[in-house]
Formats: sequence, C-alpha cells, structure tokens
Amino acid sequence: MAKVLNRSYFSGDTSSLARDLLGTSLCRRLPSGKILRSRITETEAYDGFEDRASHAHRGPTPRNVVMFGSAGHSYIYLCYGVHWLLNIVTREKGYPAAILIRSVEPVNGPGRLTRHFHLNGSDNDRLLCRANGLWVEDDGYRPEAAMVRATPRIGVNYAGPEWSAMPWRFVWEME
Repeated sequence: MAKVLNRSYFSGDTSSLARDLLGTSLCRRLPSGKILRSRITETEAYDGFEDRASHAHRGPTPRNVVMFGSAGHSYIYLCYGVHWLLNIVTREKGYPAAILIRSVEPVNGPGRLTRHFHLNGSDNDRLLCRANGLWVEDDGYRPEAAMVRATPRIGVNYAGPEWSAMPWRFVWEME
C-alpha cells in the first residue's frame, strides 16, 4: 500500500529529495472525484539564498514567498506568462528551497504536466495531502541507479557557469 509523503519528508536536503522523488507518484483529485496518478520521472532542485538560478536568490517577493514557507507546500507560478509550473517546497521554514517537477509518465515537460493535472495559480501554497487534492505517494518503487542521470538544470544560463552547471536535474531514463 502506498503512503502519502508528508511535510517531514520534504524537510530534508533538496537535491537528495529531488533524486528520491523519481518513481514516486504525483496524485491529483479532480472536482469530479476522479484521481489522476502518474510516476515522477524528472525533477530539478533549487536550494537556498546562494543558488543564483533560484527565484528566491534575491529574497522574498510576492511571487516566491511560498519558497520561504513550510516544507511540503506547492509553489506554482506562471512561466513566460504561458505555463504554470509545479514545485514542492523543501527544507525548514525561512530557508528558500523547492523542487520543480518537470515530468511524469507519460507527460513530458513541466507546462504539460500542470495542464494534465489541471493545476494553476489557485493551487499555489497548498499543503500536499489528500485532503487538499494534491499529494505525492510512495509505494516503494524506485528506478535502478543505472537508469537515473544527474544533469545541469535547464534554462538557467543567466545564473552564471557555477550555478547553471550544477547537476541538480534528475532524469529517469526509462529506455
């Protein structure tokens, strides 16, 4: 039986959690009652004040304030005025860190993922739990280590070579 990952799970090290989330299931209960459930296949970690690729690098703003809050909350923001992106807040309150969920089976791309799960800005800053209709389940399944690749994050060249090369993107290579 799968267990719901709770706030204490998400309070750990961001890059380790980003790797560990591969193979868990992102779950969403729609207003109709239907539950969507898909295995997470790609993540990206954004960790702390020093991380120049993070939205929180320059401190709290109305957009990123959720990243400074409690672990296990959704951080959903609009990217390029077009795509909603889902992140999960990690670490302790006051320390800005989050994991971008980039893809799930069979949906590739963070914008497509939020469309598939019917997520938008109204779902920002929600504690991930069944009662709130968005959660992550762990049934113990994980990809073999040889099937996971750590790579630089995507689209963060503006952060400079040190931060854009950080291998904090984790991809489950299924074939």
